Amino acid sequence: MRKLITFMFIMLVLFSLIACKSDKTPDPSIIPTDPTQVPTDSTDPTVVPTDPTLVPDSAFLRLIQAEDLSGMKSHMNSVIRFDGSLNLPTEYQGVVITYVSRVPDIISHDGIVTRPNECWIESRDQQGLSRAEFEGLNDNWPIVVDVILEYQGQRRTAKLLFVVAPRDGYTCNKYLG
Repeated sequence: MRKLITFMFIMLVLFSLIACKSDKTPDPSIIPTDPTQVPTDSTDPTVVPTDPTLVPDSAFLRLIQAEDLSGMKSHMNSVIRFDGSLNLPTEYQGVVITYVSRVPDIISHDGIVTRPNECWIESRDQQGLSRAEFEGLNDNWPIVVDVILEYQGQRRTAKLLFVVAPRDGYTCNKYLG
């Protein structure tokens, strides 16, 4: 019995070593994200042909970088309490960036904020009574700005959500419960 267990252990170790044998054939399921890493030498036996439509090209990668690194999202996680420019970038490393505001009276297509003189929805309970825990809850305006990024004939779209506070001294008298 001891010899059988020893034999099985040795076989298990041998199979493990054989299964872990390294070869230079790349895994075809792994597609490089950098197009410069895509092998092009068809005479190399270790090259696994990949579908070029699955590998993002440099223009597409540049569009993604522009969206993430240009600074256009710098005001997204805070309430905007000022009038003036958001300083939205219109170009990033050759990528042309265009903005289309869904409420241009509050945030223009050029990224200029003009705070409204009224609240978005008054903060009251369903009976129409003011409650301290709801104070200021729905006074701020949610503004969506559509973003169009263009580079070398390719286009990518994104959306930015800004929250704009109304001017000081606004009156909320539209919500009746």
